[in-house]
Amino acid sequence: MHHIFVNDKNVNISNKIIEISAKDDFENYNHLANALRVKLGEFVLCSVEPFATSFDYKTKVLGIDKENILLQIEESVEGRELPITVNLYQGLCKSDKLEFIIEKAVELGAKTIIPLETKNSVVKFDINEKKSLSKIERYNKISKSAAEQSKRHIIPEVLKPKDFINLEILKNENVFNLLFYENENDITKTRKVLDKIKNTKDAIVNIFVGPEGGRTDEEVKFAKENNFYILTLGSRILRTETAAITALSIVAYEIEK
Repeated sequence: MHHIFVNDKNVNISNKIIEISAKDDFENYNHLANALRVKLGEFVLCSVEPFATSFDYKTKVLGIDKENILLQIEESVEGRELPITVNLYQGLCKSDKLEFIIEKAVELGAKTIIPLETKNSVVKFDINEKKSLSKIERYNKISKSAAEQSKRHIIPEVLKPKDFINLEILKNENVFNLLFYENENDITKTRKVLDKIKNTKDAIVNIFVGPEGGRTDEEVKFAKENNFYILTLGSRILRTETAAITALSIVAYEIEK
């Protein structure tokens, strides 16, 4: 089933109709009519922005012309989000790797992706440069595409990069800041923390993955001073993109219902 995100102004609940206009929503109109070439009677899953509800609409194509596509609401279906909030703080890495990480993080259920500037980041990011801002726009387009493909209920946001050492750390009993570190070796500790997350109501999990060059002693010290959980993903040294996917996967596996 095809999946799109629509604005709530195009949804008429009383008439059970969602209207996709070539004039007001050309991106979705063009995608359905020209790229996917949907036909009458085909089903389309619609997630409605802003995301005020926890469900999506399963719709059927009722009409197509050169100006509009009409979708008839058949039923509401529960969204496919993780039961808790999981955010990825990813050390800045080469653009192709970061794009790959964003795509996979969205597929695995991350709510927000925050690139992090660290001492060993091989990539530097000036948020005031026009080229850098265009990268953020591209990253968010990748997020939207991945959200459509994986039938997410929301479009995860990719934020502007932040400096790891100067982060404002949210501290609460239901907040878990997990820093995966190549020199940590106690996998039992990782399992215990995952169990604790699973048994914490309304947990918020922030996953911190280092860049290609790894973490500095100063950064690990900062994490310890702010009560991070310093964890391992196993005895092997993983690439940054592998570490991000592995960390998100094990957290999702533990909390998925």
